[in-house]
Amino acid sequence: SYRSFCPEHRPEQEVQVTPEPGTNCLICMEPVEDRKTFRTLVCPSCKRAWFHRDCIQGQAMCAGALFFQCPMCRDHEDFTVEMFTLGIRIPFR
Repeated sequence: SYRSFCPEHRPEQEVQVTPEPGTNCLICMEPVEDRKTFRTLVCPSCKRAWFHRDCIQGQAMCAGALFFQCPMCRDHEDFTVEMFTLGIRIPFR
């Protein structure tokens, strides 16, 4: 089932980290925002890989559940669970 939330009650990442100045999305290589937002996500395992929500969604759609992992640390389990919890759709194909 797919749940939906208002901006006030949506799930947020528990990771307490902010990106260093000049940090880029590992997928599109464009700068990320200077903090965690709805559009900016971080890997819960390495805490160094930052992504735009749209970029990581595109990667999830291409990779599927078996191959979806953090591009930097290659973590599969924690990364997949966190991204799914935050609303990233990961197909089972």
